[in-house]
Amino acid sequence: MKTLAIMLALAGSLGSLALADEPAGLSGTVVDVKSGQPVPHATLYYYRSPYLEKGPNHIATLETNDRGFFSDLTLQPGRYVIMARFPNKVQGCAVEDVMGGEVARIKVEMGHDSIMCTGPRVHPALVDPNASASVYRI
Repeated sequence: MKTLAIMLALAGSLGSLALADEPAGLSGTVVDVKSGQPVPHATLYYYRSPYLEKGPNHIATLETNDRGFFSDLTLQPGRYVIMARFPNKVQGCAVEDVMGGEVARIKVEMGHDSIMCTGPRVHPALVDPNASASVYRI
């Protein structure tokens, strides 16, 4: 009986390791904050946190389709920051602990000069809303 329990515990651990090796993903929609309508062809920027100037944590872009939908299903597990660029400032939100084999779903409400994200494990990012876009090398 003890042997069976140990084998099951080991099998569960190996299953967790396999999930950690699987790609993670971000997907969602961008809608206009006033109308609630999808925003086609909006560009979002994202990076895996903590930010490093070069290497695997570089800033990448997502563009919404005709219905305001975006996705990237080829990410490494981790924390991600999603940003939008506006004249002279950048705003963003963070998605905590995107797991291997998981797709974090996000709703982004975009206004004239701001974004707000909602979804599981989403919170405001440490992005200075008064900083210029050049600070973030976008």
